[in-house]
Amino acid sequence: MKGAGYHSLSKEGLYGELCDKACRRGKSVLEDGGSAQSAVVEVMKVLEDSSLTNAGFGSSLSIDGEVECDASLMTSDGYYGSVAALRSVQHPIAVASKLLEKQLDPPADGRIPPSCLAGEGAELFAREHNIPLVDPSALISEAAQSSYEKYLSIIEKYNPRKRRAESSGNSDAPSSKSTCLDTGETDKVLDTVGAICVDSSGFIACALSSGGIALKHQGRVGQAAMVGSGCWVNEHAAVATTGCGEQLMRTMLAKTLADRLQTATGDSDEELNLVKVERTFKQDFIESRTLQNDRDKFGGAIIVLLDTPNTQVELLWAHTTKSMCVSYMSTTSDQPTVLISRLPPKKVSQTSACSGVTINLGDKR
Repeated sequence: MKGAGYHSLSKEGLYGELCDKACRRGKSVLEDGGSAQSAVVEVMKVLEDSSLTNAGFGSSLSIDGEVECDASLMTSDGYYGSVAALRSVQHPIAVASKLLEKQLDPPADGRIPPSCLAGEGAELFAREHNIPLVDPSALISEAAQSSYEKYLSIIEKYNPRKRRAESSGNSDAPSSKSTCLDTGETDKVLDTVGAICVDSSGFIACALSSGGIALKHQGRVGQAAMVGSGCWVNEHAAVATTGCGEQLMRTMLAKTLADRLQTATGDSDEELNLVKVERTFKQDFIESRTLQNDRDKFGGAIIVLLDTPNTQVELLWAHTTKSMCVSYMSTTSDQPTVLISRLPPKKVSQTSACSGVTINLGDKR
């Protein structure tokens, strides 16, 4: 999933190439006998390396002009690792994955290993585990810098004293009650990236990575680092969300969707599950009591449902944003399928575009 937001028609070919590369990287890991966790990390690294995404290199900049990334990884055995407000790592997902791994091998002194680290603590953990650090400026792309300057000028028109107030801690950027800075004129403003992988044992891994909303406050933590709102996995289902993080956190959309789809696919069908997804987006997101004061509701999700014999999965997706890019591939496929789902302008934030496909896994994944 290359996030919910706006994806320009002129860049569809570039999005396709990126998703093709990411899918093939994941397939290669699985074909070599790698786990779902290893595969999903490699997929995410491809996405984090691209300036087309709001993750890792090229992320949206905070109000002080810096990259601060969130990332998380959850597996079907219930373990979870995440990082937030990370400034010096190009692959935040690698740190989240290592946090998860350390929980499986707790220290002999009895201390409880962390599942989530933020800021300097996350950076220190990365250094201790030999995850490469970079100069924070190396994560800023030309496109991200240009978007930052554009949005900053909008903020300053909205409030000429904005920067002075921000430095004294008196205010924040216009809230999600306005638009979550989704002007529709540029890509990747809300574009969290996510991936879900299933390996030959039926083990599921779900990952998210995001640079957060444009002009966010320093230290802001988004849904990409939060269990239940960003990603959620159980034995039969995995959900990865994208959109306006504050809204996704208030509605706990990832876990809510998984709970609504808790029946294994062997006991249901794709059409019924699509109805459940559409109903959940309507009742638990668009019409949510916690979002009643928000004019616009921007969210999206990809969902994987694994059937009991582990022979096929249902891939479902939905979004209330102008568009969302989705791609998928199995080890029995010769090439990935890449598509961009779009909502008519008048339907944005008012309804959700929902669709899905059943993927036969065969003997290998």
